[in-house]
Amino acid sequence: MNTNELLAEIQSVFPHVEMPINAELRFHPEGCLHCDYLAQDLEEMRGKPVDGNVIRHLHQEMSCLSAKGWAWALPHYLPFCLTPEAEYNQMETEFLVYNLGPDEKFRTETLQRLSLLSATQLSCLVHFIEWLQAHPKWSEYCPADLSKAREFLRGIDA
Repeated sequence: MNTNELLAEIQSVFPHVEMPINAELRFHPEGCLHCDYLAQDLEEMRGKPVDGNVIRHLHQEMSCLSAKGWAWALPHYLPFCLTPEAEYNQMETEFLVYNLGPDEKFRTETLQRLSLLSATQLSCLVHFIEWLQAHPKWSEYCPADLSKAREFLRGIDA
């Protein structure tokens, strides 16, 4: 699958959704400092375009987003990973791979975060990982992490 085909699939299966209210964005209950900070920062960005600046802010804190937060973020995050800007920065794509291929102790939480995604959306995430596996940089940089993410995503029953 080439980049344009993958982008078309992402745009087709991941509709844009409104940013959830603050309490619905967070994965952990009130009092989790990481979730508190992320929710505060995202509140300041509410109503603004979700661009590379927002994605860079999210990339290290995806584990603080709820299932509704992931459903809101992915339609923006995935296309960003296909841009020259993401190719240059690399961190956003790398951290997404790590989030999609969790260690055993984080699998249950990750399944909860992905629980609002349809089978078609999960399949698209597999295609995204496969695209990375065929990419010259990513196939060399983190092949084991990509395989781990692909296996995890393929094992989810939606």
